[in-house]
Amino acid sequence: MTLLKQMRGSGAAHLSDDVLAGVITAILLVPQGMAYAMLAGLPPEMGLYASILPPIVYALIGSSRTLAVGPVAVAALMVANALSTHFGNESSEAALAGAMILAAETGALLLLMGIFRVGTLVSFISHPVLSGFTSGAALLIVTSQLKHLSGIQLERGDLFATVVPFFQRIGDVHVPTLLFGLISILLLLLARKPMARFLVAHGIPHSTAAIIGRMAPLVIVIGSTVVAGVSQAEGYGLSVVGAIPGGLPVPDLDFLSAEGWVALLPSAVLIALVGYVESVSVAKVLAARRRQKIDANRELTALGMSNIAAAVGGAMPVAGGFSRSVVNFDAGARTQFAAIVTATLVAVVAAFFTDWFYYLPNAVLAAIIVVAVVQLVDISGAVAIWRYDRADGIALLATGLAVPFLGIESGLLIGIGLSLVLYLWRTSQPHMAILGRVPDTDHFRNVNRYRVDTLPSVLIIRVDENLYFANANAVETYLMQKVACNEDVQDVVLLMSAVNYVDSSALEMLEHLEMDFRATGVSMHLAEVKGPVMDRLHHTRLGKALVDSRIHLSAKHAWEALGDEIHEGSD
Repeated sequence: MTLLKQMRGSGAAHLSDDVLAGVITAILLVPQGMAYAMLAGLPPEMGLYASILPPIVYALIGSSRTLAVGPVAVAALMVANALSTHFGNESSEAALAGAMILAAETGALLLLMGIFRVGTLVSFISHPVLSGFTSGAALLIVTSQLKHLSGIQLERGDLFATVVPFFQRIGDVHVPTLLFGLISILLLLLARKPMARFLVAHGIPHSTAAIIGRMAPLVIVIGSTVVAGVSQAEGYGLSVVGAIPGGLPVPDLDFLSAEGWVALLPSAVLIALVGYVESVSVAKVLAARRRQKIDANRELTALGMSNIAAAVGGAMPVAGGFSRSVVNFDAGARTQFAAIVTATLVAVVAAFFTDWFYYLPNAVLAAIIVVAVVQLVDISGAVAIWRYDRADGIALLATGLAVPFLGIESGLLIGIGLSLVLYLWRTSQPHMAILGRVPDTDHFRNVNRYRVDTLPSVLIIRVDENLYFANANAVETYLMQKVACNEDVQDVVLLMSAVNYVDSSALEMLEHLEMDFRATGVSMHLAEVKGPVMDRLHHTRLGKALVDSRIHLSAKHAWEALGDEIHEGSD
């Protein structure tokens, strides 16, 4: 098992680090798990269940030493959207079974991807699209918690469907609920960097100050629960969690016979993709800090088995959480034994201490969600992407706006589709340059950027893109125009140092181009053709037409061969 290898490689000396990290992560995970279950429209115990069996399964299979698997905010929102769309009332028995169906389908999809080793397919979700998606989802998550923070009953929906009714009914705000929520948000924000700085300034070691800050959510949960219980919260209309069934999740396969498998499959596909990308992204970042490696296909298998375990254990879909994984890493976790410790402690809470959370205000859980997801909004990253590449910036902005206004599934699909369209558009207009030789060197550069020497009857043109159906016409048009503008040209050298692939459409274009040039007395040459490309071209009509005399090893060889021909002709 991977866990055993990790522990043998880490040694017994780091066992205490794993135990401490597991305890700290559990302190964060207990309130966070319940909060994300509420975000998904599910009972709080489902969030606890999702934090017990799935992390243990991942610990035994996964390749990351510090990834903390469990319920996550974005996946919870996607679950809520899927359940509300297909079942309406999220608290119904059908919706609870639907959550388990989503977990099972997500797990099965990830397993299939792992079996066929297609982890690279998720690269179709580009970083700008993912950044825009998470930012838009964070905004949607925050607005979805307005009803719990204000006490105003609002229907779940897009940004307009939530915000507009909220401001229309702003006078109906329940003041005690608002106070619990706002005070909790303020305390959670202060418990981050401000508290750590304060403690360090008063002589507390930085590591200890960080640990104290991580305990803030559980302390706030306990404190607010005590206050709500002592003040008899239900008497003045404060919404509380209520009775949470005690005990550990009992494996159950009843969801297999439930309805909704086909209807929920599209949502499961997106949950699987987003969950995997988020998990692997976090795992790679943390692994790089310790010069460790992540096996992308093993991660597919591990996350797939974790989600199947979640379904069997009566829980919602899971993934690797950003905030929990960072906490786990910063707390000193060396192996996935820390996840075993975390899961054990959450299991103890689920088995024996759920009664303690009866008076836990829903507004406090909403505050935990809001503070956790705000960090998903990456404004500085979005500005940097916009400045660097407007096309990527457009994809990010479009996704970020589409998610809260059109829905998370539609927003993600729009982002993926737009990024692919923009990619096709950029590669359909490849950069091409006429090259000349830098004096007294073997280097060839763009004639518009450098002072270079040229041969009057030779055009050396470099194409900086793979040749395929989307840009074949643009390349052909460019070459024909350059030859037409220069009557002295007798040879055209196509420099293919940047070409890794030539598809059948581009091949047909090159073949027609070679024949058209030959009909006008112009010879076409290729230079710096990569081995795999040349292997394919050798057996084509183009390869046979050019033969070896018109296929050159480098731009230098083409320059020398054609230059000699010019001198011979002049003699």
